[in-house]
Amino acid sequence: MAIGPTLGTGLFIGSGQALAAGGPASLLCTYIFISVLVYCVSTAAAEIAAHLPSHHGTMVNHTYCYASPHLAFSLAYLRWLSITMLVPFEITSAMVNLGLWDPEARLIIRISIVTAVVFFFNMLPEKAFKRSEAAFTALKLVTTIGLIIISGYLAVRGAPETAARGFRYWHEPGAMNEYVTNGHLGRFIGLVQCILCSTISFIFSPELIVQRAEQVDPESSRSILSVTRIDCIHLSALYILSSLAITVASPSDEPLLTNHGIGAGLSPYIVGIRRSGIPILPTVVTALIFLSSVASGRSFLYISSRALCSLAETGHGPELFKLRNGYGVPYISVVISALFSGFAYLSLAMSASVVFNLLMYLITTFGYISWLFSCAIYIQFRRTTTLQGFTLANQTRLQPYGAYFGIAACTFLLLANALLLAAPSWIVARNSIPAYAAVSIFILLYFGHLMKSIIARRRYLRSEELRRYGCGDMPEKRSTRPMN
Repeated sequence: MAIGPTLGTGLFIGSGQALAAGGPASLLCTYIFISVLVYCVSTAAAEIAAHLPSHHGTMVNHTYCYASPHLAFSLAYLRWLSITMLVPFEITSAMVNLGLWDPEARLIIRISIVTAVVFFFNMLPEKAFKRSEAAFTALKLVTTIGLIIISGYLAVRGAPETAARGFRYWHEPGAMNEYVTNGHLGRFIGLVQCILCSTISFIFSPELIVQRAEQVDPESSRSILSVTRIDCIHLSALYILSSLAITVASPSDEPLLTNHGIGAGLSPYIVGIRRSGIPILPTVVTALIFLSSVASGRSFLYISSRALCSLAETGHGPELFKLRNGYGVPYISVVISALFSGFAYLSLAMSASVVFNLLMYLITTFGYISWLFSCAIYIQFRRTTTLQGFTLANQTRLQPYGAYFGIAACTFLLLANALLLAAPSWIVARNSIPAYAAVSIFILLYFGHLMKSIIARRRYLRSEELRRYGCGDMPEKRSTRPMN
């Protein structure tokens, strides 16, 4: 379940924009950089999980322990909202993959069919869903490895009536593209934009990896850290190989990668296969990528609905969200999370390529915030355990330096996402809306919970004052801990 849902998310389609912005060398460096960042964030969270494992996952619980209830509340619902928004993102990815870029009548039918399929699978009994999850994960894994092999074959075979192209696209049009401006600054901005477009492939991988590690053997703290390391290595190796395959599959100056500059376009794999002239294969690959997007959408709806149900079960959400039917499905949480699939219908008002970008920047900004505070909480965890005299039995040599790197990297990506996209002379201004909206949502969640806690505490103090002076019938004493 750790690699399964994230596998293919943004890799097949989002990598096209990243390749067009930065070039092949930037794309490869980007995937290496993000892989290191994901490893740092994952191991930091895994160390806390090894120290304080929880059935519901420690990504929320240890925030209450080592930070504040307000931050824990805001991060918990931010993660739920982020994973929920990945459902319409995957549905939109499926439409972009089919080449349905422009708003049209048949688009509403296809979006509705995909949404219905995603919802249907999530209403299946738990055991049936997990069996289907294994099958779809195997399909996505075979698709990813198969595309790597095909790209290697095309690099050796070349296009019809041409010599083997090998790494020709690294020289023509070039290893690093100039983005927005010329010179070294342009290549650096291209690299940054490449990172911003590629993060969607890894988004929320640390959270899902640590959650899976806790479920493997929650009683063994050593296994939590070791499973996290192994999953990170597997994910990084697969994605880095995929990025290398993409650089030899398609040139970075292909207009179809960005739908002629509008937004998301065709997958670099499909562009390369079309250039090879091999019949039928483009249709087969298009179908496989389409199925991968649908499979990821159903997985993210499952994870988000269970996350919402878990928040209710731990007292951090309304009791209604934890209701389950006879098959063990939290149907209310599934319905609430599925309602966000409606954002995919924005493709009826604007190009699906644009909707893809709007959702991508929103989700990745959510991810940067989550990773940033995960690393910050780990630093606080180390300080607290040191003051209490605990000696951590399970820790990596990389920490706490990896956590400091994660804080610096995520802060830089947040600023780059906000500043680079906001420059009206560089990029369409609408792309900056999701980045600022994501930060605003987090601030509203945090201060909204803070204000609710202040009001609840004032009411409690007022009731205590009335009780002291014997005024009226006093309500039953409540806990001063803020309710979520």
